[in-house]
Amino acid sequence: MKKTKQNPEERLEAAKQKKKKRSFWRLMIMTIVLFAGAVVIMQFVDQATRDKNGRVMAGDDAPGFTLVDLYGEKQHSMDEYAGKGLLLNFWGTFCEPCKKEMPLINDNYSMMQDENVNFVAVNVGETPVRVSSFIKEIGGTDYPILMDTNSSVEKAYGIYNLPVTFIINKEGEVVEKYEGEIDQAKLEEMIKKANE
Repeated sequence: MKKTKQNPEERLEAAKQKKKKRSFWRLMIMTIVLFAGAVVIMQFVDQATRDKNGRVMAGDDAPGFTLVDLYGEKQHSMDEYAGKGLLLNFWGTFCEPCKKEMPLINDNYSMMQDENVNFVAVNVGETPVRVSSFIKEIGGTDYPILMDTNSSVEKAYGIYNLPVTFIINKEGEVVEKYEGEIDQAKLEEMIKKANE
């Protein structure tokens, strides 16, 4: 097949068309890169803001809540603990440290009551059937297990790891946020702080 010779005007027009296509694709690639960069920056800003403003820390007022207990028999709210210290524990059946601390807490529950400190365990995001089965396996608890099935209270407190226990004083202020498994010494320290 024979190549047809283009005159200079046709060659100039063809070169212009190629240049336009290249410019178009360069612009598209730059737009995609800029958009991706903006998304990444927005995620970093969102994470930084959430870490700063979304987590309840010592010195904050404890967010209110209303949750039903494991057996659906009673609603518990933050208001009913006003005037007493409160240890508010967030846990899950899938959390090994949570499982280990539960018998210790249960053994000390009556002592907490004597010290005018309440203890409430909030299960995060699991079904009552799963939690009920787990509680039966460990022989039950004397303290109330509240169900945060839609994780609304978990989000209000900015929980990212389990277990987490908030020490709340009589005025409803968070005295301390403790992340990790509670041992006897820590539990006794928490009870004292809740009464301050």
